[in-house]
Amino acid sequence: MHKLLARQLRKAAHGSPDGAVDLSRLIAMVDLAYEEADQERRLKDRALDVMQSEIGEMSRRVVEEAEARFNLLMDNVGEAVVVIDGSGRIEAFNSVAENIFGHVAEEVRGQNISMLMAPDLGVKHDFYLRYSADHNGGGVLEQGGRELWGIRKSGEVFPTEITVGEVASVTHRQFIGVIRDVTLRRQVEAELRESESRFRDLAGSASDWFWESDAEHRLTFVSERIGSVLGVKPSAILGHTWFETGLDEQADLAVSHRNDLTGRSAFRDLIFTVGPPEGKDRKVIRLSGIPIFAADGTFSGYRGVGADITREAMAVQQAIRAQQQLRDAIDSISDAIAVYDANEQLVICNQAYAETLDRARAFLIPGISFEQALRKGHENRLFDIGNQDFDHWLIGRLERFRTADGHSFVLKLTDGRWVQSRECPTREGGVVAVRTDITRMKRREEDLDRLRQRYELILDSAGEGIIGLDESGRVTFANRMAGEIIGRAASSMIGQCFYCLIRADAGNCDGACPPTESPVVEAYLSGTPGQISGEVFRNNDQRAIPVDFFVAPMTEEGRQEGAVLVFRDATLRLQYERTVEEQQHELERLVAERTGELQREIDIRTRTEVALRGSRERLKGITDSLFEGVLVVDREGYVSFANPSAKQLLECGDQGEDIEGYPLDLLLRIRTPLGDVAFKDAPFRQVLKDNFVLRDDDATFVTASGKPLSVAYACSPLGEDEERRSAVISFRNTEALKKAQRDALQASRLASVGQLAAGIAHEINTPIQYVGDNLRFIDDSLNKLMSAVAAGRELAAEGKSHPTMEAPVAKFEAAFSKAKVPFLLAEVPAAVSESLDGVGQIARIVLSMKEFSHPGTSTKTMTDINRSLDSTLTVSHNVWKHGAEVVRDFAPDLPPVLCHAGELNQVFLNLIVNATHAIEASGKPLPGRIAISTLRDGEYVVVRIVDNGTGVPASIRERIFDPFFTTKEVGKGTGQGLAICRDVVVSKHGGSMEVTDNDGGGAIFIVRLPINGGGGLGAEK
Repeated sequence: MHKLLARQLRKAAHGSPDGAVDLSRLIAMVDLAYEEADQERRLKDRALDVMQSEIGEMSRRVVEEAEARFNLLMDNVGEAVVVIDGSGRIEAFNSVAENIFGHVAEEVRGQNISMLMAPDLGVKHDFYLRYSADHNGGGVLEQGGRELWGIRKSGEVFPTEITVGEVASVTHRQFIGVIRDVTLRRQVEAELRESESRFRDLAGSASDWFWESDAEHRLTFVSERIGSVLGVKPSAILGHTWFETGLDEQADLAVSHRNDLTGRSAFRDLIFTVGPPEGKDRKVIRLSGIPIFAADGTFSGYRGVGADITREAMAVQQAIRAQQQLRDAIDSISDAIAVYDANEQLVICNQAYAETLDRARAFLIPGISFEQALRKGHENRLFDIGNQDFDHWLIGRLERFRTADGHSFVLKLTDGRWVQSRECPTREGGVVAVRTDITRMKRREEDLDRLRQRYELILDSAGEGIIGLDESGRVTFANRMAGEIIGRAASSMIGQCFYCLIRADAGNCDGACPPTESPVVEAYLSGTPGQISGEVFRNNDQRAIPVDFFVAPMTEEGRQEGAVLVFRDATLRLQYERTVEEQQHELERLVAERTGELQREIDIRTRTEVALRGSRERLKGITDSLFEGVLVVDREGYVSFANPSAKQLLECGDQGEDIEGYPLDLLLRIRTPLGDVAFKDAPFRQVLKDNFVLRDDDATFVTASGKPLSVAYACSPLGEDEERRSAVISFRNTEALKKAQRDALQASRLASVGQLAAGIAHEINTPIQYVGDNLRFIDDSLNKLMSAVAAGRELAAEGKSHPTMEAPVAKFEAAFSKAKVPFLLAEVPAAVSESLDGVGQIARIVLSMKEFSHPGTSTKTMTDINRSLDSTLTVSHNVWKHGAEVVRDFAPDLPPVLCHAGELNQVFLNLIVNATHAIEASGKPLPGRIAISTLRDGEYVVVRIVDNGTGVPASIRERIFDPFFTTKEVGKGTGQGLAICRDVVVSKHGGSMEVTDNDGGGAIFIVRLPINGGGGLGAEK
């Protein structure tokens, strides 16, 4: 059936409910077509008469003008032009060719073209020319734009680019070659490839990424490194600004950066965060850039580098948090503590340290040197240095600070307080200063001194005689009253034998006096304490003095060292007892106060130990809850701590099993290119030895079972003394990360292939346009040629009656019969028409592929749903053409929808492919039927896709939109298609998607999309 008749039949049946043809409408359309054809034929007949009179003159002028243009072109063209005949002999050689090859035209005319080619190419060229002549116009060597090697007159071989065209006539065949010397271009291309390779190597090996932006500050280029940092493909952020990426979330920083951009000034170390605020993928990046200006001075954009500093930022936060914890810990200590570094500058001090010196809080700030602090203290009159010169006192004080040995010393302040200071050195060369306010202690010492003086005064003023005796009975102490009672000066009694003093008839003795009947002598010689009344002393005047006395022995480590003798007149006994009782009460009060102070110190120490245990438990709880494995290894390679994650990753059996104390080599080894290494050769040992932090994001542990485990680990030394130094090893399993990277790389490759295919299809447009234009020109020209041929036939018929024209007429008739002109005149227009239809179909396929593969934008755009469905059907035509017949019923007044066009194209494609597969799996005769319709329903656009396939059973209808649910056999389908479709329609567009049964068997998928975008993700206000 002719295509025109088929179209008229479809138009005559359009609008009929049962598809019947309206005969009256069909006859009217056929009649109109015949009238148009008759009118067109009459016009062509009138034009033929005019054409016959002009065709001869036109042919002559065309030949003359063509020869003139060819000669002018040969003389003025910028490339070398060489014309050869069918046997390869040179017929024309322009001036540019003379300059390139070094030959003049007269030298090469008539010579074979192979003289201008490399020897091997010349032989091949001669062969293909002979082959072409033998096979009536077969292919000629290197037609089209190709690169060949030419040879100059000097013998130099050089690269050329040649384009060959053929000019054939009935009697003569020519080839025209346009030749360019591409030596310089080859050199430039080689240098460019080397430069590009160098740049790619540098960009690929760098940890940072490179970027460029246009004058609107939108990214036009980012290197591949950004994908591993931000987790997105570089193409995903092209066209966006850094403000859209996350900089706008930090308002002050964004305003400052906009000022830099407005001023076209370079910027460095622009730091901001990218990603969700609380997400684990949140990154901290640092940007630097310089402005780019064109040759005329106009601003072109920025070029710069970016870096991922998330770890550095986290380290800074952890350092700040650790410093705050240290400050809180120091502030919670009652003693005053300050830390100075190796440069004698204050690092940190607690509140108590600043309060030990009144008015010192204003200048005791981190960074002040110890000498400056002393000078500031002297200016504020804080130290009581007596009559000393301050410079001399300062030298001594600095000397004590610089030779800190931990010994305590006392400082007196001008406000009357006393401070005990102790300064200890640190391993880094700094000093830790500890101050304790001992004003109360000092005052107690002064009270004790005053009390001792008072006791001495009391003893001297007491009414009893008090004498201290050594083990031999000699006097070591005597108060004034003892001297008065005995009748001697108290000082003269020191060293005298007490027995000789109280017995006037006893002579002086050099040794200990033997025991006598005197109870006093027996008491202190026997070491038996006792109180005796009625003893009689003899004074120096031989007067008997009745006394009451008490003797108490003094022992040291179970050995008697002497005795204390207290005696008095009996009349003074009561007064003496009261005095002793008061003294005892005073001593008891002092002891009670000291006991209370000791108890408070014990309570403080107890609370400190409880807090330390709580801190240790919290630290253990934190490590137990970490996903990363944590091991603590001593310098001998034995495990001293392992959290549950480490036990699980290393497959140590039951996680509750205690592995502390085991050698690390029993749990893991590190895999290297040279083999698996033990602890003694592992990098962990070097960390303990050289005291540095080691990180490796791509390592392999070998567990005790021999299983390799891909990990990223960090190893750092613990800050302990040299004898107890340990290393902390934290590691995590990177198998999932590597798999995700491989999947992302594969997805990126597939996306690139898809975009490349769409780009290649788009490139087809240009040659297709050439072919279409030329076909339309041929179609128009055929009508004219048909008129000319008809006129020639009439002329030949008239010429038969003239004897002189018989030979030309016979020759014309023979050529006319040989060329089969009637057949050509009948078939060529049809072939041209079919070719134009094919070109139109190719253009539609290319346009549909271009629209379907368009990557879209991050924001919604107004989209024609009918056109999106047409594009999707065209792209998927190869899928459904053998299995189904597609019926379109699109509403012509359908409004555009605010949506993500690319994602909706994917939804429609999935539904059409699923419908085709359902039809093929149903077992029904093929082709099946897929009906696609659109309509407007209020503020929604409704898309219905109906098939007569297998349908969706009620038992699984509620689960078909679940992720990974599929009815296809194993290996076909992923179970993600409908889940993704529903997410796109519902979550991103605020629409709905449902499935129902088709009355004729099969399923109906109904997609409802809000016209205004529905407020989904990416909707524009």
